[in-house]
Amino acid sequence: MATLQILTIAFLIIIVLLSVVIGSRAHQKEKEITQRRIKQLQLSNRADRAEQHIRGLKDINTDTIATDVLYDFYLDTLRELLQYSDDPEKIEIRIATAEENRNNDPLVFNPEPDLFSFQEKTNYRERLTKLAKMLLYLRRKGRISHSHYQACYEYLRWLNLWIQLNRQIVQANKNFASGDMRVAQTLYGVILSHLKSDATERPEKNTLKNFVTDRIRQILSPKLEAIKDSDNPEEVLSELLHNLDANQKT
Repeated sequence: MATLQILTIAFLIIIVLLSVVIGSRAHQKEKEITQRRIKQLQLSNRADRAEQHIRGLKDINTDTIATDVLYDFYLDTLRELLQYSDDPEKIEIRIATAEENRNNDPLVFNPEPDLFSFQEKTNYRERLTKLAKMLLYLRRKGRISHSHYQACYEYLRWLNLWIQLNRQIVQANKNFASGDMRVAQTLYGVILSHLKSDATERPEKNTLKNFVTDRIRQILSPKLEAIKDSDNPEEVLSELLHNLDANQKT
């Protein structure tokens, strides 16, 4: 009888121990699955944000300086996500698509753009603000150098200025094309004043400045014809442009 009781107790102990071991393993596995899901969600959200930033620049992007940084971060995130995804084939497709799109050339800067709606301008500014924060985050994580970050930030400043000048440049070009030179001259003068007062240094800005200056030159050509025999016509033109700027500021 005593032997039976001992065997029963031993059997019960074994069952309890097995239950504890199995329960512990089940809990550990559940914990691992939860951690995997959390990591998967974090990486997925991170990749989606980077992709949104890339898409947000698509219609106004004239330089790959910022998108190269975004693509590096986006692709690295997708490759890490492969280890946690339940659908790796889908992630591989996203990687292949990103690598292909990365090779696309940026837009050629066009000083005769289409008019942005108020909502489009608002959306672009919000995207640029969020992208600036994203680049700062990457800088703090050591993914880009300080000089590279400054160059990217300068580019975003230029894009913000370009969006700000959109209505004036579109209207000035429209008036120039329709022959309303007085209004065109006034608007080009406003644009030139903005460009000169802004400290941003970008090739696109110089292109726009040259474009506007050339348009003003064409508008003022009748006056220049009258002084073509002057000893220093360039100096006269410079004075005319200076007077135009002074009129816009007053």
